[in-house]
Amino acid sequence: MSAPGDLAGLRLARSERGQQEISARQLNLSRPARNLLLIIDPKRSAADWLGMVRGATADDLQQLLADGLVAPWGMPATPAPAAPAAPVPAAALATGRMSLADALLTQSYKLLYERITAEARPQLGLFKGYKLILEVERCSGPEAIRALALQFVEQVRGVHGDTQARALAQRLADPG
Repeated sequence: MSAPGDLAGLRLARSERGQQEISARQLNLSRPARNLLLIIDPKRSAADWLGMVRGATADDLQQLLADGLVAPWGMPATPAPAAPAAPVPAAALATGRMSLADALLTQSYKLLYERITAEARPQLGLFKGYKLILEVERCSGPEAIRALALQFVEQVRGVHGDTQARALAQRLADPG
């Protein structure tokens, strides 16, 4: 779906509050809105991101803006409310000097496909791992599998904690 004219060419970045929401999951975001929050960065326009996330609408993007989870790139973000320290979200995990989202941009569809399917069952167990593998099979291209990789790291964080999530993130982002 395309963004309204005033949002279409806008470049957005995740705010500090958006980073916290990825880990805390306090807001009742729709699945497309949460997926947008996971993958959005200023490298592409709002219209591009909406086109990449299945089911995402301009309303989802407006909600992220209204909640202060994303902000126009280069403009001050809405300050985050005081909150207890949250674990570092996958998108902020450093792989060298790069975020996980940036590092995944360097990975091919085939490589991510192989790594996610190899890690799914050991990380999530038989049933959840199988479900993730089915989701990998439904990915329509590199952007979709990269978004799924970010979700996978967050899912592992929820099950096993930060240390194991960071290790998985490094394996997914490893250039080798």
